[in-house]
Amino acid sequence: MTLPVILLIVFTGAVCTSATTPSHDFHYIYGCYESGEVRVDVHIDGEVVAYADFNKKEVVFVIPRLPQSVKDLKKRAYEIAESSITHCRSVLGKAKKVSPGVTIPQEGPDISVYSRYEGHSSAVNTLFCLADHFYPPSINFTWTKNGVKVTDGVSDLRYSHNSDGTFHRISTLSFTPREGDVYSCSVEHQASQWPLARSWELKESPSRVSPAAGFFGASLVLCLIGIGTGVYFSTKQPDSH
Repeated sequence: MTLPVILLIVFTGAVCTSATTPSHDFHYIYGCYESGEVRVDVHIDGEVVAYADFNKKEVVFVIPRLPQSVKDLKKRAYEIAESSITHCRSVLGKAKKVSPGVTIPQEGPDISVYSRYEGHSSAVNTLFCLADHFYPPSINFTWTKNGVKVTDGVSDLRYSHNSDGTFHRISTLSFTPREGDVYSCSVEHQASQWPLARSWELKESPSRVSPAAGFFGASLVLCLIGIGTGVYFSTKQPDSH
């Protein structure tokens, strides 16, 4: 096994087993990492539709509606995913023996924070913290409100693959924004020297009328009233007798 092949297995963590039906193409893509973690995703026609949850001992589907033919494969899909654990670790072990001391590439994440809706005070909203283009897949999110850690309303979604072998993951926070509150998402990853953080706060609504504009508007109204009154009396002629 040559070095490029070893890097493909370790870095992308992807080895495929497939079975083709007359209408759909099924793939089981799995990867194992030095941390001991093994991931298995089920692809149908190139899209991720499920993943193996080894704690629950089942395949979890991520699409709302499934054809009956796919549901019938659920048990078999988990059996295939479970059998991949030993094989994946065996391949990784052999690769490390062939090229000992190979440095596994690491890539720190890019992060961004955005809200589901335009910010409105007292309206329930959701913040999204996106960590993208990182490797290996282990990453930690921390939410704070005005510097205090927040756990209620937090949900970390599952890792997803990028086409270049890196990963992306989203953490969400359900909250009710108030003017003056600052929310921050901090991300820790082994490729970054320190945690990366991004903040979000409700933008204050612009005041309806500034004092200067109000004064100018009031003066203009009074001026127009005066002009209108003068025109009225100058054009109104006294009744002749």
